[in-house]
Amino acid sequence: MKNILIIGAGNMGEAMLRGWIKDRSNLNQFYVREPNPSEWLKEMDYKNRLRLNPLYIKCKIDVCVFAIKPQLADQVMIKTKKDLDKDCLVISVIAGKNFKFFASILNESLSVIRVMPNTPVSIEAGVSALIGNKFCTPSQIEWADNFFSILGRTVILEKESLINAITAISGSGPAYIFNLAEILINSGRDLGLSEEISKTIVLQTIVGAGLLATKSEISPSKLRENVTSPNGTTEAALKILMNEKNGWHQIINSAINAAYKRSKLLAKN
Repeated sequence: MKNILIIGAGNMGEAMLRGWIKDRSNLNQFYVREPNPSEWLKEMDYKNRLRLNPLYIKCKIDVCVFAIKPQLADQVMIKTKKDLDKDCLVISVIAGKNFKFFASILNESLSVIRVMPNTPVSIEAGVSALIGNKFCTPSQIEWADNFFSILGRTVILEKESLINAITAISGSGPAYIFNLAEILINSGRDLGLSEEISKTIVLQTIVGAGLLATKSEISPSKLRENVTSPNGTTEAALKILMNEKNGWHQIINSAINAAYKRSKLLAKN
């Protein structure tokens, strides 16, 4: 059993906590510091599933997870530093804050693992990318990998700079999918479908296509070809979507690059 301190339980912090607490094999003790706790956090505290905003933590903290906004990182870490022993594992889900940043504020030799999860971790269907600093041991990486595997799939990165690409694709990715769903639902309504029917068929189509691509040994390109009959309805749509000049290949690439550049800028600042 490990004593785990969670600093910040907003959207992402709570999403991760929901998955970890739901895990029946979990034997860890969670301590949570969150200035604006949700009703769910208060309920979990009441049920002794976690300890919310304790005045003192008498036990040794084995793992500290920072899930706070980048602009708050400096001041929050300075306050938290006193609670962390030299052998504490620090896990960061703070966008843009690199290993050098942690070394400048915390103990320089602390083991730090940066993780970029996405919001579907709240239903154990997320994906999290992990990268450890030079002080991390293989056993710490393995533990963190198993810990985040509770929340969905995980990938281990080879170098820290790849976090920016992960942020642009899977970190922000759910918002892209939700926006696509919005557009498709509205298109269904424009064609005469009710809001309820349009929403049902769009969301299930996204879920079904995602599951099919995940479970199939066929590549997404081949799966797309299998749906596309010559001179059929799908082909008519794809001629527009896959247009080399103004199709969504260019639009999506531009969007991903914008997110990637923003992630790199946050890291510099």
